[in-house]
Amino acid sequence: MQLHTSVHLENYLNRLLTVTMDVQSQPGEHDFTLYALSVENGISVVNWQVTGGTERLDGSTIHVTGAAFQIQYSVEIQHQVCLGSGIEIEFTYPFINENEIFFGSGILPVPQEPCSATFQLVGLPGGWIEFSSLAPGGMHPEKFDEFFCYCAANGTPVTHLYHGQAQDVTFRLLTQHGKSLPMPAQALFAFFDGYMGWLERSLIPYSRANEINFLVLQAPANFAVLANRQTFATGENVLNGIACYAPPDLDYLSGYFGYTSYAQFLYEGLAHELLHYYTTASSNGREKSVLYPSPHCPSYAVRLIADALNIYFYSQYVSEHVPEARDSFETWVARVRSRQQKTGRRQPLLDLQILDEHLQAKGSSLLVLFREMARLKLHDRQPYVSAKFLFDTMRTQLNILPIQAIEDDILTQA
Repeated sequence: MQLHTSVHLENYLNRLLTVTMDVQSQPGEHDFTLYALSVENGISVVNWQVTGGTERLDGSTIHVTGAAFQIQYSVEIQHQVCLGSGIEIEFTYPFINENEIFFGSGILPVPQEPCSATFQLVGLPGGWIEFSSLAPGGMHPEKFDEFFCYCAANGTPVTHLYHGQAQDVTFRLLTQHGKSLPMPAQALFAFFDGYMGWLERSLIPYSRANEINFLVLQAPANFAVLANRQTFATGENVLNGIACYAPPDLDYLSGYFGYTSYAQFLYEGLAHELLHYYTTASSNGREKSVLYPSPHCPSYAVRLIADALNIYFYSQYVSEHVPEARDSFETWVARVRSRQQKTGRRQPLLDLQILDEHLQAKGSSLLVLFREMARLKLHDRQPYVSAKFLFDTMRTQLNILPIQAIEDDILTQA
């Protein structure tokens, strides 16, 4: 299947984005997922038409029978400010105002079969810039699932070049129109260099996307009210990009993360998202990350390897190297222990602590295990299917037997 997708901006002042997807494929039925069809909450799909094929809609799923056909529709967007991402649906909320256009995951049809793809942005207003994860590195099918595109008047990204062990990385930073950061760009670049250097020394040389666009949007403090309590505003890591959405509001940052400042959120958020280039929760993350799960991997295993493993190491790094994030690791552990006491549910971060203590007692560490897992999957570009991958690596690469009760308990988690 070959896809050419265009997003037209000409009617942005009427709060409309128009999407056209031209498809060339073998005859038969072809399925796409389009969350914009069902998200509602200030988002409407209008002017829907499919030409060259017969179509059937089933919630967020599009079924089209044909070989050469076109899907076209417009998305009507009521929101004028950043609202983050949906809580119950994989959707990044778009917004439009006189100076900005933003859209992301969920607004384009996601093909459910292998394809090649191109992308074109049409009608960018004069004097505006495009800053997205779609442009650097060229379009890739993986980008349909997770991406962002920000267009604004009078914006200028700041660019930094990181010299890695295996490749150079161009790192661009753009702050939302009319917003500011609590630190100079150079401070973030210095942090990027130090942290990436530590990742390369501790794990394996970085070998994923060689261009990363870092977008900092700032939702208003009342974003949840504006979104009818259907969104959260944190951040995301995608192929060729990182985006932050949180408001610089201490009440939100303290309640949601336990952070003491917006600067802490930016440093920790950047560290967290960069480590997702080594381990991700996305089953479509083959190009983006080294470790990625299969679509049928148990959710607890994904939380353990993709999320908790990330938090376990990035928070220790920022605790030691970023004054604004001092005691981050201890704060995370305390919050997770409190959650366990309140819910009675098993917590992946605490499981990792036990594993690390066991490995250190045997002369190794969880960091060494993480490195060996990354080394294995760097050359075997297949997803892991369960937490058994972690324990098998412990046995085969470290020659250390796990605590059987812990292994059994983790492997039985759904």
